[in-house]
Amino acid sequence: MSKIAPSASSLKAILLLILLVFSCTLANAQHIYSITGNVKDDGGNLPGATVYITGTKLITACNATGDFLFANLVPGTYGVVVQMVGYKPLAKSVTVNGQSVKVDFKLETVTNSLQQVVIHAETNWEEHYRIFQKRFLGTTSNASDCKIINPKILHFHFDKETSVLSGSAEEFLIIENQALGYRIKYLLTNFEYNEQTSILKYQGYPSFEEMQPKTDRVAQAWQRNRDKAYKGSVIHFLRAIYNGNVYTSGYEIFKVLNKPLPGEEPDPKKPIFFDRRPVLCDSLVKVVDADFKELSFKDCLFVLNYREQDASELAASGYKIDKPVGGRLPNGQISVVRLLDPSVTIDANGNYSDPGGLLFEGYMAWEQVADMLPLEYGKAE
Repeated sequence: MSKIAPSASSLKAILLLILLVFSCTLANAQHIYSITGNVKDDGGNLPGATVYITGTKLITACNATGDFLFANLVPGTYGVVVQMVGYKPLAKSVTVNGQSVKVDFKLETVTNSLQQVVIHAETNWEEHYRIFQKRFLGTTSNASDCKIINPKILHFHFDKETSVLSGSAEEFLIIENQALGYRIKYLLTNFEYNEQTSILKYQGYPSFEEMQPKTDRVAQAWQRNRDKAYKGSVIHFLRAIYNGNVYTSGYEIFKVLNKPLPGEEPDPKKPIFFDRRPVLCDSLVKVVDADFKELSFKDCLFVLNYREQDASELAASGYKIDKPVGGRLPNGQISVVRLLDPSVTIDANGNYSDPGGLLFEGYMAWEQVADMLPLEYGKAE
């Protein structure tokens, strides 16, 4: 799970976003493999079940004997999700390392009692949904053009003692992003928002489908918006780290010397100090094998994307990080990256594991589901 938090300069806004994202490097390397499997229920094979690789546009359907195949995959950890009407969706994590993998699924039917729970009227549902929508989709300009088509499948619970709003859905959320031109199926496994601490956590499995633009003008707008969402994103940054082209990708990295620890009360009057000497990318990573690298550092990293500028909405979001004390810097998007584990393993696609090993603040934390792109995007760079 990637953990994302906003700026320490915000008074009360400490948001923690947890996204379940699996490594998926597409077939552009020497060694390629496949994931095969079978889907069944208590009665036997399930032809026609939908299977997809989470975070991508890769999707297929089971054949007449319930079998499926994803070919041309390189080593990595993949999230495989199965869906069929009348059954509970099921997801599994699959690691491909040096050989093809077979994984089987057994689906459970949706019971009448479960359906009754989903449609049961809930107190303050509209209020809870407004909170969910804001936190889940985000507050960027793209979020205003992003709509959840089937919100009524969501059900919420508010714990008055802990001030935590929980949300869940037994079916896929269908999200239409008119800003980026994607239709997203999102299997939400967990959502929690603490109103006292403003801490947000959610987990899920997204699948992307290209929408068809009505005009060339719309297609061009989608491409511009996608490019803007991609550059400066976590995936864009980690791909630059992996490829060793951090500066040419638009980033400068510095060590933060006095960043408060997670959970500490933010002090907006306390400036950030950083080491004026840029961090060399080679000092952050070492090669694990032909497909993976290890990212490790001791201090917080202050990351400046000098090619991209902050959006006007960022200042009011609680995520904005002001320029630190310690030297003159050009304008740009500012983020802080913290390592929560001794190290994380990254791949060429910009994914990392353990997914809970990195915490992002500032601009990289601000972009949420409304700015999410499939992992295929930007691979041609």
